[in-house]
Formats: sequence, C-alpha cells, structure tokens
Amino acid sequence: MPPWVDIIVKLTPAFVTFVIGAVAGGIGFLQYRISRDKLRLDLFSKRLEAYEKLQEFFTGVFRTGAVEDNGLSVLAEARYKSRFLFGPEIEAQFDVLWKKAVDMRSLRSKLSGPGSLPVGPARSAVCDQDHDLVLWMMEEMKVAPARYARYLHFK
Repeated sequence: MPPWVDIIVKLTPAFVTFVIGAVAGGIGFLQYRISRDKLRLDLFSKRLEAYEKLQEFFTGVFRTGAVEDNGLSVLAEARYKSRFLFGPEIEAQFDVLWKKAVDMRSLRSKLSGPGSLPVGPARSAVCDQDHDLVLWMMEEMKVAPARYARYLHFK
C-alpha cells in the first residue's frame, strides 16, 4: 500500500471526530442563544404584563375620575407583579402611586355616600385635594411610558 493511503486511514477517525465535535459545539451554542432569548422573552412578557396592569389602573381613573375599589385591586396586582421585575426607582414610584391612590379613594368617600361632607369650606377643600390628585394621576399616566421604556424592550 502506498504511504498516503496509510496516512488517510489513520487521520480519518480524527477528522470525523473533529467534524462531530464542531457540529455538537455549534448545536450547543445555538441552544445557548435560544435559551438566553427565551429567558429575555419571558422577562419581557412579565414586565409588559405588569405595565399593562398599571395602564389598566390609569384607564380606570381616567374613565371615572376616581379610584374605585376594583382600581385599587388592579393597582395592587400591578405593584405586586412589578416588585422584582423593575429597578428600585419603579418600586419607589409604585409606593408613591399607591399612597396617592388610597388618599384619592378616601377623599372620594368624603364627597359621596351616606357620610359625605355637607356643602361648605371643608367639602371645598376636599374637592380641591381630590382635583389635585386627579391631575397628578393624569400626569403620571403621561410620563409612565417614558419611565418604563428602558425596561420594555427586547434586545
């Protein structure tokens, strides 16, 4: 046998092993990228879900001009879902938003219902506070997309 045939016979298993290893490495790298993108997509989906709950709360306030009981439950759900998905500035903003929503709800109970305040300066002061809170909520609704934009992307 010529010497080159002997060399080819001896190198063939090494070459086959190299090709199989390269293909396995390529498949492993692609699986890594797919799993990384899946994780990012899951995180994005959870963040978007929490943001949509917040927008649902704002829509309810915009529609009725008040914070209803179901609005507080929607805000509580958005706050709960956002707790570990966003940065500390979003969590701090949710704390402020929650306090203002509860204040708005308690002021509304002073304006309507069986225990409402009679017409006078006390009722006017509560109306002014309620009006300021509604304006604050509408401003928060406008700036929320910019605040959440850095979290709601899929890179």
